[in-house]
Amino acid sequence: MNLLPNTEKEFLKKGLKLRFTVVALYLLAAFFIVGSAILLPSYFLMRGQLSSIELENYNTKTVDGGSIDEILSIPNEINAKLKFLQSNIDSPLTVDIFYKIINLVPERVVLNSISFSRNQDYKEKNGIHILISGLALDRSSLVAFSTFLKDSNLFTLVDVPVSSLTKEKDLPFSIVLFIENQK
Repeated sequence: MNLLPNTEKEFLKKGLKLRFTVVALYLLAAFFIVGSAILLPSYFLMRGQLSSIELENYNTKTVDGGSIDEILSIPNEINAKLKFLQSNIDSPLTVDIFYKIINLVPERVVLNSISFSRNQDYKEKNGIHILISGLALDRSSLVAFSTFLKDSNLFTLVDVPVSSLTKEKDLPFSIVLFIENQK
């Protein structure tokens, strides 16, 4: 049983709370001081690293004007290439034209070369000019090849010179194909 009056008991409780608060604050301050002391070496190491990095950056700060101009010219170069590619979108693809020609070649005809040029004028028309050169083993194979080309309706004009048909066997030939530009 406690014989102290209530006022004394309240006074002792306040003193106990006050002492507990003071000890807790001392411990908290001690933790902050110890934690700061532990972090100081890493702080100084990092500061040294940053200063060495800044020194390296300062020493290597020589600006190469040519490389900057080269990088800045990339968008203009890409734009020019895109314009070139877009200008050829409306006309047929070269690979497709070659594929169609090669599919029409009979067995006894050998192609030596195919010359291809866009936007050429031929017989007062503008379009794609194709020159095919080769060797036909006989006249009927060359006539069949020229007929296949004409019947394919891929070309506006198929021109087989008469001089290509002069011999009976081993005929060297050159055929002019023309695809007119669509307007």
